[in-house]
Amino acid sequence: MKNFITLLLIIFLSPAATLLSANKELQQEPTILLRGRVLGGDSNQPLINASISTDFINVSTVTNQEGYFSIRVPQSSRNSKLIIRHIGYSNREIPIATLIDNPNNNITLSSSPIELGEIQVVSGDGSQLVKDALYKISQNYPSTPNMMVAFYRESIKKGSKYISLVETVLDVYKASYRSYNNDQARIYIGRKATDINPRDTVLLKFQGGISDALMLDIAKNPEIVFGTDASEYSFHIEGLINFNNKPHYKISFSPLSEIEEILFRGTIYLDYETQSFARMEFNMNVENRKDATRIFIRSKPSKMRVEVEKAQYIVDYIENNGKWYFNYSSTDVEFKVRWTNRFFGLFSTNYVISSEIAITDRYNDNVVKFPRSERIRSTDVIAEKVEYFLDPTFWGDYNVIEPDQEINDAIERLSDRLRRRSE
Repeated sequence: MKNFITLLLIIFLSPAATLLSANKELQQEPTILLRGRVLGGDSNQPLINASISTDFINVSTVTNQEGYFSIRVPQSSRNSKLIIRHIGYSNREIPIATLIDNPNNNITLSSSPIELGEIQVVSGDGSQLVKDALYKISQNYPSTPNMMVAFYRESIKKGSKYISLVETVLDVYKASYRSYNNDQARIYIGRKATDINPRDTVLLKFQGGISDALMLDIAKNPEIVFGTDASEYSFHIEGLINFNNKPHYKISFSPLSEIEEILFRGTIYLDYETQSFARMEFNMNVENRKDATRIFIRSKPSKMRVEVEKAQYIVDYIENNGKWYFNYSSTDVEFKVRWTNRFFGLFSTNYVISSEIAITDRYNDNVVKFPRSERIRSTDVIAEKVEYFLDPTFWGDYNVIEPDQEINDAIERLSDRLRRRSE
């Protein structure tokens, strides 16, 4: 199990990264920009990570921390509907035509308790449900590969200050869930910003961020969390909750008390009918564990002490025509660094490394693997590899990287570029 955990994040404490630059031309299709904010009808509070999609095309996004979203759809879909979903609420479908040229759309979702009816409520041990879900992955997720377009961001924060930010648009080859083939990604376009003080004695490199963001697809890589048979965990059914107008099991999990190894704990949302993984929110139990450092740190000076304080992950899926597709993942790792040979080792500096990937388009034709030379590798430091792109025909007025924006605000600025590009 330890070998699987180390795949999730590796940090170097090392010299500065290299900045690359390039220039590309883009082709685009006519699109319509839709904006809005999703609120809960029971609380009038913003709904975070609500799923936004359409009924006939594969373009999608999620709402940000304030409930806002932006999505571009083809002009040809103006007579289609936008579908909004959130755990615990009824779906809402809105005609796209009513959202055009109206940036102040407040969309309210109705709270939706489960209508039990013929549903048999199961409580207590959820181990068999999770084992059934693992067994059914091959039938609940795509059996053939498909192509995706994604927006990826990673950042490094020192205290309250961002010292590195990388944003990229990716092409993704998503391998079949029935095969052992790995997913592949290549950078289509990207850029970075750094704010390094010459007096800084610690400079971080984040290795394998894109590969790890895709690796968090737990349905594709269940061994990362659950090992071979999930036998190291206890599972408890918390109840049923509505999502996508369907009941879902809410199952909490944690390592067995006798397990001393660093593992995970969190919440699984399983579709009631198919036992598909719809969403997982989980943490690594690194608190007060000195041995957590070796999981994340590849190299460091001997006088440096690193304490990992939090390692948090989210993975989200979207259902379409009876199959579930990877839709979003995020990673947040917090740790503090102190020097034993300075001020008696009493003072420390806090760092946060974060990454997010959001799938913005998906298609099933012309599905091909990428040439080996173009693929992102798990050993790549994306901040060194990313192409810094300044052409205004791509970035438009989004020509300054704004690190405090949520990933969806970045998608708003770039959404007309985050769809499949014309050949």
